[in-house]
Amino acid sequence: MIQLIVTDLDGTLLGYDRRVKEEDREAVVRAITSGIQFAVASGRMDNEILEVLKEIGHDAHRISQNGAFVYTSDHRLLHQRAFDSALARSIYERARTLEAIVLVCNEQTSFVETKTEQIEQMRARLFFDIVEKREMLHAIGRDIHPSKITVIGEEHVVNRFERFVNETWGSYVDTFISEPRCLDIMPKRISKGEALQLLMNHLHIQPEQVACFGDSFNDIPMFRLTPHSFVMSHAHEQVKKEAGYVVSSVHEAIETVLRINKKMPQT
Repeated sequence: MIQLIVTDLDGTLLGYDRRVKEEDREAVVRAITSGIQFAVASGRMDNEILEVLKEIGHDAHRISQNGAFVYTSDHRLLHQRAFDSALARSIYERARTLEAIVLVCNEQTSFVETKTEQIEQMRARLFFDIVEKREMLHAIGRDIHPSKITVIGEEHVVNRFERFVNETWGSYVDTFISEPRCLDIMPKRISKGEALQLLMNHLHIQPEQVACFGDSFNDIPMFRLTPHSFVMSHAHEQVKKEAGYVVSSVHEAIETVLRINKKMPQT
């Protein structure tokens, strides 16, 4: 039987209005009350995941910043990872030359060197403010120990920089397109898949006992872990190819999970 559901947030469980649709919330609660464990895996920070869980009304296991941090539902830290400071400074120094927004994130805060009108517009989608940090290069490794660097810009800018990062620092970092025009740069071997595997090991759960939901390229490492992978119908075609099911919503995916469990023999 499926014992663990893991869902992405943005574009999957969470809308652009930072809200969970009522039918999705009800489905999540129905899954939890049926005995299935629940987890969130997101590129967002852990404190933002906690805000979403307040709306759900239940605790959950939490994978934040694409796997840089992993917490159990009882708030036990299983894993954390940050960049080597010199590497983070090198990446940021190059990224700041782009026509793009560059965010430097530690576990609980996103920093930007200069706030602009675009940053204020982005703020509407976030649960916490973006903090202006002048002299960012000096601050990295001193005041800020980054776990993620995010570049937001036109698609051709983001794609070209992703290629440059992988050619230059590919032995030390992993990159993910978490949303259209949004590139997340992570320390090596940090992904939602790596984090989910760690959580599965902790919970003694096998791949066939997991269902995961997502819509972006950073969800693919999760999809590859289990046959019960569900991709949202609006996802990129390359992402859809990696999943076992295509669905229109989280509640549709959960209904499928519950049907699968109902068909399984009880032990």
